[in-house]
Amino acid sequence: MGDAQQVHGVLDLRGWRCPWCILKAQSRLRGMKQGQILEVLLSDPDVEWHFPRILENSQDRLIGLECCKDGLYRVRILRGRSA
Repeated sequence: MGDAQQVHGVLDLRGWRCPWCILKAQSRLRGMKQGQILEVLLSDPDVEWHFPRILENSQDRLIGLECCKDGLYRVRILRGRSA
């Protein structure tokens, strides 16, 4: 996942489990403007399955999901869908 896109907020949810991490991320996204990017740091491997499926039914879009070292997941979400 490249760093070319500016991140407007970071949410550290390491230690949280789905579905709580999804609910926390959605709550944070509601306070952001359309076009802004939220980066979420997670340790729950279920994010690889849950985040894409939840976001496909929302106005927000998953633009990156990567597993880093030590089981850390880095997810980037674009607030609002682009036209």
